[in-house]
Amino acid sequence: MERPRVCVVGAGVIGLSSALSVLERHPGVELTIIAEKFTPETTSDGSGGFWMPYLSGATSPELINKWGGLTYDHLNSIIMSEEARDAGVEPCVGYWFYPSYKPDPVWKDIPLTFRHATRRELDLYAPDAKHGWFGSSMVCGCTRYLPWLEKKIRKRGGMVVKQRVENLGELAGQYDVIINCTGLGSFDLVDDTAVAPIQGQVMRVGNVTSKLFFLKFSNEDPTHPVAHIFPWRDTVILGGTAVKESWEQVPSVETRNKIFRKCCKLMPSLKDATILKDWTGLRPWRSKGIRLERERMKFGANIVHVIHNYGHSGSGVTLHWGCAQDAATLVSQCLEELNKLPQSKL
Repeated sequence: MERPRVCVVGAGVIGLSSALSVLERHPGVELTIIAEKFTPETTSDGSGGFWMPYLSGATSPELINKWGGLTYDHLNSIIMSEEARDAGVEPCVGYWFYPSYKPDPVWKDIPLTFRHATRRELDLYAPDAKHGWFGSSMVCGCTRYLPWLEKKIRKRGGMVVKQRVENLGELAGQYDVIINCTGLGSFDLVDDTAVAPIQGQVMRVGNVTSKLFFLKFSNEDPTHPVAHIFPWRDTVILGGTAVKESWEQVPSVETRNKIFRKCCKLMPSLKDATILKDWTGLRPWRSKGIRLERERMKFGANIVHVIHNYGHSGSGVTLHWGCAQDAATLVSQCLEELNKLPQSKL
């Protein structure tokens, strides 16, 4: 039987994890990743990499918990493996601070630790906060994680092609199944007008001693922190912004200064930090929530099985492995219908 051909379009954390999941489940497929940008040029590379469901649109709490829980456990398994350093995944603990009582999040049972902060903790770390949480999480440094994923994909026979795809019809006839992981690119690629950018700017600093993460929220926007501090390796990621429908990708010095000032107020020891890098990227937000589903698309005489996996916004790292597992299941269904499911060697 001819080897089934699968193409993944997009090479951020969603695309690479989808590709690896397919190869793990079906070692016999011929898999190709096509993308205009690969690490270190993707949106994922610049992200804070902090595990926390965030800006996920209309995605249901049930799916957030399902995908988030699978991803949390997967990342923890990496932390407990010999590959943790190469993969860039590290555990962390810290605090969320709020100006008033905040109901527990739907995902509170996923982290290994989650509780309300005591008044003593609030007085010590954020005296003006009226409520807070303490919990465990992890930071997945995508500048290490994406190359690690790509290496595993290549080792399993996956191929990569650097190419801009203007229309999925360009690939029709060449592949049995296409997985669309183009994020914001799906606005044009599949005419999805529910997709829009949420611009984010962060900065990376060195020469710091911080080992706790902090997120501080205000009454003005209870969904987005006015300041966040994420330690990773010997650096700290400071942020951030969430500007809807802004396509600007050049870091603003004024915004950088505001971020630094707010983070220093939260953690005064940062004032002596060395500024290493500013970064601005566009989160692929989708008003209808994450799109993870099958579609049969017709291009001329060709009917192509397409699996969409995009619209993760600020939750790409947080949900990637759970979504990748579901994407791989959809690939299995497509190959079974095409009578091209690779046979087991057992």
